Amino acid sequence: MATAPQLDDRSIVLAAQDGDADALAALLRSLGERLLPLASALCGGSGEADALLGDTLSRVYERIGDLREPDAVTSWFQRRPKVSINTVEVATPLGTSAEQLDLRNAVAKLNRRDRALLVLHYWQRVPIAECALELDIPEGTAKSRLNAALRRLRRELEDSHGN
Repeated sequence: MATAPQLDDRSIVLAAQDGDADALAALLRSLGERLLPLASALCGGSGEADALLGDTLSRVYERIGDLREPDAVTSWFQRRPKVSINTVEVATPLGTSAEQLDLRNAVAKLNRRDRALLVLHYWQRVPIAECALELDIPEGTAKSRLNAALRRLRRELEDSHGN
């Protein structure tokens, strides 16, 4: 059984850019596996996640030749799609422990833009500067929103535990 290529495998990207259909298919599969959890989180696990993923992979397929730095494929394709926070629901991670359920409930009480920022920064590990670019807000605004969201989460969790 073949394994998916590593996203940092320069030779796969170069082969895809040179027209190798198998390399392009392997690259798209690998990117899809990595993006599906993020798309599901942003779209609440709905069918919209499939559409968002499909749009993103289509852009990679159409524009793979435009990528100038094959080692940067991950950051390159993640910058292409713009997600409107007004049109998606952000799901929280599923879990069964009391702590996970409390956290999920607290995150669900946040507004959509704060949930999206939390998903991008903490779950997807996108640096604050890139979160700001993706959400089309100033970096300072992203920092202050993230800090305010974390304060609200802490307060909500303390209240739920009677502290």
